[in-house]
Amino acid sequence: MKEKNYKDSIKKVIIALFALAFLTPLGLLTQNPAFGEWTEEEIKKMLGFVPEGIKKYADIYKFDLFDGYTVKFIHNDYIGYILSAIIGIAVIFVLFYILKFAMSERK
Repeated sequence: MKEKNYKDSIKKVIIALFALAFLTPLGLLTQNPAFGEWTEEEIKKMLGFVPEGIKKYADIYKFDLFDGYTVKFIHNDYIGYILSAIIGIAVIFVLFYILKFAMSERK
């Protein structure tokens, strides 16, 4: 019984995450940038200055799996956003599965 409830819970979580993944292109409807994806110019406009840490580390973090959430061979921003979300969800699931496996081996 407990195993069935666990599987049902996981199924509901996966369905909810995929629903959220398909809603990510809604961010394309606004002219404002996504939370936390501001450029130095946008930060300066909001705060009046750019914090030293952002100036110092801005060039270090430049990783995008898809450049600008687009897929080069598809040419569709909406699909790029959805694929980015799905791949992000999959990566997090894999990392937590590995962590779960590693933690269970320690017992």
